[in-house]
Amino acid sequence: MQEQDFRVVKEVTQSDSRGRLTLGRVVKGKSYRVMINDEGQILLDPVVSIPERELWLWQNPNALASVKRGIKQASTEKGRDLGDFSQYVDLEIED
Repeated sequence: MQEQDFRVVKEVTQSDSRGRLTLGRVVKGKSYRVMINDEGQILLDPVVSIPERELWLWQNPNALASVKRGIKQASTEKGRDLGDFSQYVDLEIED
């Protein structure tokens, strides 16, 4: 676990007949991985879903570092324009 400084959101809540818990606005619109330990304590770990077609970037440390470097350069205006690359759009790339 990253942080262990939990705060109480609800003092007591009870699941309904289908096992659902209502947690309120603090979790509205978010996605979570749900974990449970041997004591029955439940931990909700916030997650963000990404499209499968973009997963390769997160699995390729060199490509991800390059993208992050480019974003940093763009934010500090240290990047340079290399022109139009549209002529390469149909080029087959080997893995």
